[in-house]
Amino acid sequence: MRKLLYLFLCGSLLLGLGADPRDSQLLHAVDDSKDKNKLQSKDEEAEERLNKFMREKLTSSQEVLEGLMIEDYDLMQKGAKKMIKMSNATDWQVIEGPIFAQQSDEFRSAARQVIKFAKEKNLDGASLSYLHLTMTCISCHKKVNKVLISER
Repeated sequence: MRKLLYLFLCGSLLLGLGADPRDSQLLHAVDDSKDKNKLQSKDEEAEERLNKFMREKLTSSQEVLEGLMIEDYDLMQKGAKKMIKMSNATDWQVIEGPIFAQQSDEFRSAARQVIKFAKEKNLDGASLSYLHLTMTCISCHKKVNKVLISER
């Protein structure tokens, strides 16, 4: 009985050694697809976090706009301060480099101007600063989108 079991085990091992190498490649391909799915999942999670972050930024921008519409200078300051705080967060750093840093600096400067004019209760100054703030957002999004498209 032992001899039979021994022969069976040796035969199985020998048959295994003669296996088609493509079977091994297939196993690796399945493993690679799992890795790719994990990477896609991580990319999707990062994109979802960024989308949520940008929605929060948009909400802050809407606070400034609402403050301008109803002449609520505190609301203008509150929204602009949130935007400055958000622009210092790591989630803000979609792309690194001097152009993006300059865009961020200009954004913060425009937001500080909104705060300054809101403190002075200068509606026209706050309005123009908000317009400049909005233009910096649009300009940056155009540049970031170009970079992201070229990386694909």
